[in-house]
Amino acid sequence: MDKKDILRNLRVLTEDGMTNAGILFFAKNPYKYIFASRVRCVLFKGNERVDILDKKEVDKGIIGNIEFAFNYLKEHVPVRFEIKGLKRKEYPKFPEDAYREAIVNAVIHRDYYESGEVAVEKFSDIIAINNPGGLVPSFPLEEFGKLSWPRNRLLADLMSKTIFMERVGTGIRRIRKFCKENNNKVEIKPTPTHFFVKIKTFDYELQDRIQNGSQYRVNYGVNYGVNDRAKVGVKLNETQKKILNLIMADENITGKELSEKIGISINGIEKNIAKLKEKGLLKRIGPDKTGYWKVL
Repeated sequence: MDKKDILRNLRVLTEDGMTNAGILFFAKNPYKYIFASRVRCVLFKGNERVDILDKKEVDKGIIGNIEFAFNYLKEHVPVRFEIKGLKRKEYPKFPEDAYREAIVNAVIHRDYYESGEVAVEKFSDIIAINNPGGLVPSFPLEEFGKLSWPRNRLLADLMSKTIFMERVGTGIRRIRKFCKENNNKVEIKPTPTHFFVKIKTFDYELQDRIQNGSQYRVNYGVNYGVNDRAKVGVKLNETQKKILNLIMADENITGKELSEKIGISINGIEKNIAKLKEKGLLKRIGPDKTGYWKVL
C-alpha cells in the first residue's frame, strides 16, 4: 500500500465531522489554519546548540512531516559496516527504528493548542526530539511507558491505520528496545510543558577525552569498521587512521581542527584526505562551509 492509498483510506475514515484532524492530515498548507503544524529540523556542529549547519521547517501535514523529518535524520546519520566473507552488514550510529518512532510520537502526541514546533535536532553524538505538551495531566506516572493515554485520540487512531504506527501504546518500549539493540543510550523525559527524547552514542561520555589526537573513540574508530576494509587490501598509515577516527567522532570537523589534533600541517591533512578519497573510504557531502564528512 503506497502513500496515496493510505491517505485515501484515511479520508474515508474521517469524512464525518472532521475539523482540525482533517486539516493536519489532508490540507496542503496546514499552517494556514493551525499555527502549531510545522516541524523544525536542525543540524548542529558538535554537541552544543551553537553552530547551526542546516535548518529546515516543513509543513506537509502529519504524514508528510514525519517522512521529511525521518529522511532528514537518515541523510545525516553515519553508518559503519563490517565485512565478513562476501557479506556486508551495516550499523547506523543511531537506530532508524528508534528515531522514527520518536518522531511519530512527537507529531501525534504534541499539544496543538500550544505555540512552538516539534523540534528534530541532529548533533554529532545526539539526536534530540521534543514536542510542546507533556503528559496528559490525568496520566498515572507509574504507568509511563506501559499504558496508552493519547492526548489526540483521533490522530492516534488514524495514525494506527497507517504503516507509521504499528501498535498504539508501545512507542516508549520500542524506542528503548531499538536503542539497546544498537548500543545507544536513550533519555526519555516528560515535563509539564514538553516531552523530550534524546538518543546518544554509547560512548558519548568519552568525548572530552578526544584531545590532541592522543585518544580516540573505540566504537566509531579504526577498530569499528576501518580494519574491515584493511582486510580486503586497503592499507592505511597512522595519520589516515587518526583522520578517520576523528571524522567518525565528529563528521563536521574542519581541516584546521584535524591539523591541531593530529599535529601535522593542514597541507599534510589535505594530502591524506585526498588519499582516503582515492581509497574509497571518505567522501565530502555538500559544500565546504556547510557540508560534512562521510566515512564510506
